[in-house]
Amino acid sequence: MSNQNYLSLGVWGRWMLLTVIGFILGGFVGTGVGLLAIGILNMLFTSFPLLLQNQNVMYGMYSCVIAAAVAAGVVIGIFQWFVLQRWFTQRLWWILASAFGWAGIALTIFILIFTTWWPVGTSLETNLWNNRGAIASSVTGLIIAALVIGILQSLALRFTPPQAALWIVMNILVFLIVAIIIIFEVRNLTGIYSLPVFLVAYSPIYAAISGVTLIRVQA
Repeated sequence: MSNQNYLSLGVWGRWMLLTVIGFILGGFVGTGVGLLAIGILNMLFTSFPLLLQNQNVMYGMYSCVIAAAVAAGVVIGIFQWFVLQRWFTQRLWWILASAFGWAGIALTIFILIFTTWWPVGTSLETNLWNNRGAIASSVTGLIIAALVIGILQSLALRFTPPQAALWIVMNILVFLIVAIIIIFEVRNLTGIYSLPVFLVAYSPIYAAISGVTLIRVQA
């Protein structure tokens, strides 16, 4: 094996390791921020009962998910930067792009989870068929979020158009896989910790595919 191949394998391994660690620690940090946001939301609804309406509660939950995802995205971006600093200098832009990009990803996955798994107790086939329109819209939203994070990160690292195209396609692919797994495989994962647990479990797949793409982009 040539020195270049050894170097590429080393970069891929470091990217895998640091990305997974970033997801794990980011999951803890993000969950903490999310729980804090939920506590603040509960205090707000307790102090102002007139705000306690279904629509406001749902928007409040979306805000908590976004706050948690931004915090987790910062942690993930920081750990990934330990590898990226080898070639790039735009550290702050990468972390910001990751934070806001992951907010969109987490929110659309959150929506897809509850669109797919609701109502609980129905058969999978019946639920998917009855909610096919909403599920299709949720998957479309996730693909758009993947497109956005790919664009933001490409701009942050000042990729050339061919590099950006490859990075964007990679993001769309990995999160399309996420949508397929959520719809057909993990119906019974529910609760407040379902999103961070799922993302941590999926992180090795994301890290492996994005790591290969990073090596291709820098080849």
